[in-house]
Amino acid sequence: MSILDALKIFSDTSSANVTCPKCFKVSPQSRQKLNKNITMICPHCGHYFRKNED
Repeated sequence: MSILDALKIFSDTSSANVTCPKCFKVSPQSRQKLNKNITMICPHCGHYFRKNED
């Protein structure tokens, strides 16, 4: 296993698949954004959303 393979494995664990509440398409988003409830942008439709809506 090369260093690049190890980094790829690490980077895969730092993202999670999230479903957009508007277009219902799944996209990878940062786990840090999910944990901190930071606003995310859907790459498909451009909708802004958070994991826990207020």
